[in-house]
Amino acid sequence: MPSFTPADRAQPRSAYITHIGKCLPGDPIANNEMEAYLGQVGDRPSRVKARILKSNGIQQRYYALDRQQQTTLSNSQMAATAVRDTLAQAELDPKAIDLLACATTWPDLLVPGFASMVHGELSELAPVEATSHQGVCCAGVAALKYAAAQVQLGQKRRAIAVASELASRLFKHTRFEAETAAGTTLPFDTEFLRWMLSDGAGACLVSDRPSASGLSLKIEWIESVSHANTHPVCMYAGVDNPTNLTSWMDFPDQGAAAAAGALNLRQNIRLLDQVVQLGVEGWIRLIEAGRVHPDQVDWLLCHYSSHFFRSQIIDLLEQAGCMIPEEQWFTNLYTRGNTGCASIYLMLEELFNSGKLRTGQQIFCFVPESGRFTTAYLLLTVVEATPSQGSEAEPPRAVAAVAPPNLPTPADTPPEVETLESTVSETLLRQLMLVWLTFERELRSVPIVRRLHRGEFTLVDYRALLRALRPQVVDGARWITRAASNMTDFELRSHLIGHARDEHRDFQMLERDYVSVGGKLEEILGAEQNIGSEALSAFIFQRASRENPIDLLGSIFIVEGLGNRMAGQWAALIQQSLGLDKTQISFLSYHGENDEAHVQKLDAFLTADWMTADIAARIVKTAQVTARLYRLQLEEIDL
Repeated sequence: MPSFTPADRAQPRSAYITHIGKCLPGDPIANNEMEAYLGQVGDRPSRVKARILKSNGIQQRYYALDRQQQTTLSNSQMAATAVRDTLAQAELDPKAIDLLACATTWPDLLVPGFASMVHGELSELAPVEATSHQGVCCAGVAALKYAAAQVQLGQKRRAIAVASELASRLFKHTRFEAETAAGTTLPFDTEFLRWMLSDGAGACLVSDRPSASGLSLKIEWIESVSHANTHPVCMYAGVDNPTNLTSWMDFPDQGAAAAAGALNLRQNIRLLDQVVQLGVEGWIRLIEAGRVHPDQVDWLLCHYSSHFFRSQIIDLLEQAGCMIPEEQWFTNLYTRGNTGCASIYLMLEELFNSGKLRTGQQIFCFVPESGRFTTAYLLLTVVEATPSQGSEAEPPRAVAAVAPPNLPTPADTPPEVETLESTVSETLLRQLMLVWLTFERELRSVPIVRRLHRGEFTLVDYRALLRALRPQVVDGARWITRAASNMTDFELRSHLIGHARDEHRDFQMLERDYVSVGGKLEEILGAEQNIGSEALSAFIFQRASRENPIDLLGSIFIVEGLGNRMAGQWAALIQQSLGLDKTQISFLSYHGENDEAHVQKLDAFLTADWMTADIAARIVKTAQVTARLYRLQLEEIDL
């Protein structure tokens, strides 16, 4: 994560969203009408459409496409329509606009830029600076951030940020004929998006002052963070295989690229949970840095692409103790569909014009992007009209300014720092969740885990993993028993003794799995601990031997979290990759199915009334050390 630098220099002028417009092409299209517009691939109804629609929860959407699969509005025309809607609401002379920032995932033309094409549709505008922002869901935030920054710097007075998506024409049945000509079915990663994405555009007028009538949204800050240097491609087009990144331009001709599916928009749905977790991790870091306070947020606008992910986000926020009540969430996914980078604009537009906003309310926007893992966040404050402001003809002022500070790293937010709004237990849960999310994210870069998620896992890898895990499984009941004997809290001591009883035969299950996949029992019994295993055992036994080692709740949080959150997932991936039966993955499956009860008992102690800030800080530190040593244990497998 980027470092956090306090804003200790001159503050920029403020930027306000004063009006928001939209373009929703045509009439709303219900689920049962979708194939009438997109067509049937191979003249057959989709076999997965109903399942995908049930999961994403979308009931209707809009297409700039007619029933003959002809485009009714281009992408740049939709963007221009949203801009005109915004200017009409503002009753503003179009020539007063001095910046046009445009975003999309897939423009109409390869060249020139999208902003040039949108500006070309808007003859009523004056010659202006026009910038193109291309990406996936966060591209619209990038355009808005650029517009706001230019206003805050005093370089511009009135800017338009517009985001537009025309996904429907990517999913016309004729586009898949080359790929399915040999009778093969459409890959799920391609067909999945046919029933997920729709068309629409939104535009925001950004000004250096609030509107003279009605409400405005003051832009407190906008953050966007890319994690592409540590994560693989998730949503892509222009390649046939995201691991080798051979461009569609490297094929001998476009026909060959189409037959290979290189021109299709695809998404690796197996990576989507990582996008959610990264987004929540960034949200927690903002809380830890004091940039946002959950109890002060009146509206949460979260761009989740499917209703399926809403429950995952809620689960993570609740575990972190920073949940915003669901009645304060606002989304129009179900009625307007997933419009990519335009989604957050269309959510803001509907809420802004709903009559529900009140002066002083805070709106927090959260936009995760699956392209190659980017997350973006906005904090807005509702402000009232200021009709007494100076003349609209007043020239811009030169103002010294700095950009808002970036998201903090873990080192910038020490565990002992607690916000005034949080109880000790709330802060502890939030910081532990941050430790966990960082640990899980970093764990995916460990070679043996990376191979597992890429489908490159082998029987040799599986046996090596079991050999590495056995020592800490054997030691688990021992250190838990030792910790219990030194614990002063009777209830916690009793819980640990019961936990040790449950765990003490786990290693036998692991040994049976090892032998069932071709390993020799004497081999795993005599296996030497690697450096990571040695370090992890030494650290935990040292902590367990101290008087009242309550900080070991941090170690239990990590170890039980692995069982509860990851063991079942690993078991399923191993079974699928290696073609094993359930009896051969019994150790990982057992923990995936049974460790949730242990986690729930642990939560009761983390929120106990005897918890102090000092104890909480020690628990978090021990969790951090355990997580790092556990990762080292797995890293050493390949050394």
